Amino acid sequence: MENRSTARGRRCSSTRFSFKNGLSLWLVVWLVLVKPSPVQSCPRLCVCYPSPMTVSCQSQNFTAVPPGVPFDSQRVFLQNNHITELRVNSFGFETQVLWLYSNNITWIEAGAFSELRELEELDLGDNPHLHRLEGGAFRGLERLQSLHMHRCRLAALPHDLFHKLYSLQFLYLQENQLHFLQDDLFSDLVNLSQLFLHGNRIRTLSENVFRGLVNLDRLLLHDNRVRQVNRRAFRDLGRLTILYLFNNSLAELPGQALRDAGSIQFLRLNGNPWACGCEARPLWDFFRGSRVSSSELLCSSPSPRRGQDLRFLREMDFALCPLPDPGSLAGSTTTTFSTKTRWWFSKAKPVSSSKGIFAKSSETVKAFPFSAIKPHNPSTSSTSFSSKYELGEEEAALPKLDPEEYWTNYGSEDAASVRCFELECPPDSPALPPSSSSSLRSSSLLFLLSLAIAALCVHLLFG
Repeated sequence: MENRSTARGRRCSSTRFSFKNGLSLWLVVWLVLVKPSPVQSCPRLCVCYPSPMTVSCQSQNFTAVPPGVPFDSQRVFLQNNHITELRVNSFGFETQVLWLYSNNITWIEAGAFSELRELEELDLGDNPHLHRLEGGAFRGLERLQSLHMHRCRLAALPHDLFHKLYSLQFLYLQENQLHFLQDDLFSDLVNLSQLFLHGNRIRTLSENVFRGLVNLDRLLLHDNRVRQVNRRAFRDLGRLTILYLFNNSLAELPGQALRDAGSIQFLRLNGNPWACGCEARPLWDFFRGSRVSSSELLCSSPSPRRGQDLRFLREMDFALCPLPDPGSLAGSTTTTFSTKTRWWFSKAKPVSSSKGIFAKSSETVKAFPFSAIKPHNPSTSSTSFSSKYELGEEEAALPKLDPEEYWTNYGSEDAASVRCFELECPPDSPALPPSSSSSLRSSSLLFLLSLAIAALCVHLLFG
C-alpha cells in the first residue's frame, strides 16, 4: 500500500513539473514572436493612441521629424511645427497617413518618402518656403491616393514629379505661383479624379497638358491668368463633369475643346473678357447644342454687344462672319467666306497682287501678305508684287475684318465672281488667260463680218 501511494505521489509531482515547464516555454515563445512595444515607445512631447496606432506630435516646435515613432504607426501628425528639411532617412517607420502641413519645409530630397510604401495620404500644404521640388521627390509612393501641396508658393513642377503615382486620386495644387504646366506632367495619373489648380498664374493650356487623365471628374482652373486654350487640350477628359475656368483672361474658347469633354455637367466661365465677334461663334455653337449647366458669359467687346450674354446671341449676329469649311477637321480655324461678304472682297481686291505666301498646315491656313518671302517660281523670282490699296468712302463704311483674317481667306471666293491673275494665283486657282484681250478683239471682228454677210444676203433676196 505504501509503495502504491508513493508511486502515485511521484507521478503527480512529475506532471505538475512538466506542466510548469510547458507553460514557461509557451510564455517564452509568445514573448519572442509578439514583441510587445515597450510602454515608453511614444516620442517625447507626443501623444500616442492605439487602434489605429496614432502618433500626434503637432505644435511642439520640432525642427526635424522626432525619433522614436513606432514602426507600425498608421497615422502620424506632424503639422504646425518648424521642420525645415525632409531627407531619405527622416522616416524610420511605416504609416498610411502623414500630415506635414504648416511647417517651414524648404527642401525635400529625392526619394525622401521611398520607405513609406504603405502611405495613402500625404499633406504638405501651407509650407510657404517650399518654392521648388526635385524630380523623384515622391518616388516609391505607388499606393498614394491623396497629395496636398496647396499654398507652397511653387513656381514650377518637374516633368517627372508624379512619375508612377498610379493610385493617386486627389491632387491639390491650388494657390501656388505656377506659371505653366509641362506637357505630359500628369500622364501617369490614370486614376486621378480631382485636380485643383485654381489660384495660380497659369497663362496657357497646351495640347498635351492633361494627356492621360482619362478618369478625371473635376478640374478647377479658376482665378488664374489663362488666355489661350488649345482646341485639343481636353481630348482625354471624356469623363470630366465639372470644369471651372472663371476669373481668367479668356477672350475666346474653342468649341472643339468643350466637345472633347463630352460629359461636362457644370461649366463656370464667368469673369472673363469675352469677345463676342466672329471669334465667339464656335463657343456659341457649343452652347446651342449642349444642355450643360453654365454661368453667364458677358461680352466685353465689341462695344454694341458689351454686357450681353454670349450664350443668347442670335444667329443673325454672326451673319457676316466666315463659315466653317466643311472639308476641314472639326475645330480647325480654316474658314471660307459666306456669300454675304464675298461681293466686298470682289470689289476691294487690288489689281496688282499684295497677296502673301500661303502656308498650309494640319491645323490652320494662314497667309503672310507682307512677307519678304517670294513665291517659288523661277520665272518670276525677280518680280515684286507689293502694292497698296486704299478704300473708298463706301467701302470704309462696311464691317471691318482683322488683316490676318482677311488675308487668310483671300482668294477663296467663287471662280465665277473673282478670278486672280496668273502671277498671283495660289496653287490650284483659276487664272485669266494671258491673251484674253486679243481674243475679245477677234470675236468682235467676226461678229461685224457676219452682220455684213447677213445684210448682203437680204439685199440679194429682196433687192
